[in-house]
Amino acid sequence: MEVGGTQRIYRFAAWAVMAALALGAASCAKHAAPTAPSPPLTAVPTPTPVYSLLNGVQIARGSDHHRIAAVMIDNYPYDARPQSGLHDADIVYEVEAEGGITRYMALYLEKTPAKIGPVRSARLYFVDLARPYDPLYAHAGENDDVWGPLKDLRDDGFADMDQIVGTPEAFWRDDSREMPHNLYTSIAKMRHTAPEYGYKDAPLDAEEFAFTPDPPAPADPSDVVLTFWLGYKVRYRPAGSAYIRMIGADVQHDLGDMRPYIVSDIVAVWIPAKVIDSLGDLTMDVYGRFPAVLVRNGVATKGQWVAPGPNTMPELLDGSGNAIPLAPGQIYVEVLPQGGTLATGKNIWSY
Repeated sequence: MEVGGTQRIYRFAAWAVMAALALGAASCAKHAAPTAPSPPLTAVPTPTPVYSLLNGVQIARGSDHHRIAAVMIDNYPYDARPQSGLHDADIVYEVEAEGGITRYMALYLEKTPAKIGPVRSARLYFVDLARPYDPLYAHAGENDDVWGPLKDLRDDGFADMDQIVGTPEAFWRDDSREMPHNLYTSIAKMRHTAPEYGYKDAPLDAEEFAFTPDPPAPADPSDVVLTFWLGYKVRYRPAGSAYIRMIGADVQHDLGDMRPYIVSDIVAVWIPAKVIDSLGDLTMDVYGRFPAVLVRNGVATKGQWVAPGPNTMPELLDGSGNAIPLAPGQIYVEVLPQGGTLATGKNIWSY
């Protein structure tokens, strides 16, 4: 009896404890603070895409917060080729320098190649082509007729980066090549050196070219061949919606980098030139209205190159004065002298 009574006491005690716990839990539940409602979900805004002022390609945010850089690049046969840094240029101007030899002026904004060159001298018409972009202008000296005007421009704030009399710290020589085809610069060196000479790293506030996606391509796009004076030729071979750039039978590529130059837009512009000495040096007025042909994705469009002056970006317009859109990507502006030709398929243009 004592044992059974003890068991009943234990069972009663256990039941009492469980009941007390249940009552306590219920009491706590009655007095618990109400749960706060969850805040409504807020959509994260998608950043507005940023596109290059120079070639219409979508670029990394902030990479356009710099001054455009323009570099004079040698194109002397054999000694200067292959060049460095042309692969990463946004726009490349190709213009005759003397004796049927062309020279490049490469413009950079987003990409920052570590080696650009060989760097060569300036011509007055190259300076004039550069001025609408208000760039850091890198070169190694200039012709005699350029010295005075370039000095005046420097006094007015033109960011002249001349290796010989201006900003030598922005350049170096590569002993693996012979002078004068061995001078190089980089975007990093230019941007680092420029402030020491009072040249601010400020972005350009200007209207850019018009850009649109590629239109439908012809079924069988043709090579594009441009002929300058003294028989110098450049060939562009179709590659998808773009072109591979060639000189003669050689595909162009940077030194130490076998990737071919892929060009989205070929803009031929006819600007009259005049030979001024026995070396074949030229003079030309690059401001005005000039006949032009744009070739993109196998389609050639006739228009006008309108360059009002040193403080206004050039435009490519149709006969009604509307902008002719370019394809986003690398642009080559081929400045042809009078009599130069552009040929694609059965079509030939010359002015």
